Amino acid sequence: MRRLLTLASILLLATAVAAAPTPAPGPGPTPRGMHGHPGGPGMMGPMDRNLFPPDLLLSNQIALGLSAEQIAAIKKLVGETHTRVLDVQTDLNRVTEQLHDTLASPRVDETAALGFAGQAMDLEKQIKTAHLTLMVRTKNLLTADQQEKARALMPERGEMRRTPEAD
Repeated sequence: MRRLLTLASILLLATAVAAAPTPAPGPGPTPRGMHGHPGGPGMMGPMDRNLFPPDLLLSNQIALGLSAEQIAAIKKLVGETHTRVLDVQTDLNRVTEQLHDTLASPRVDETAALGFAGQAMDLEKQIKTAHLTLMVRTKNLLTADQQEKARALMPERGEMRRTPEAD
């Protein structure tokens, strides 16, 4: 029973992190990427310096030398990902609510609780996979030179780097 409650607590915390709203892109880079991007902090460790959040790219279009075609492609990928993630997030919210209700009972139905927990984890994986897919596809739209420029704009771990346009 204690292990089940620990699992449920961890799952609820992970669900809260996954359910956190994504800030809208604004001027200048935001401290997102794989550190603050949905998908969790430090999801990929050192590899995260090689993937670029779309909002960083769209906030620095001129500095990166993005073409109109690249901008349109990035916006299309973001829209498709948002739609896909919104649908999965809605399902995740429903399953999380069911799990919470199951755990609130004086006697927990272990099979039901573990079933809901498994569904929630599967949905969280779908969200993380969608975000990683977005980041990979976005990177593949950039030239090697644009990737180097984007890497230079990435915030260091724990800090936010400002660009001249943001000053």
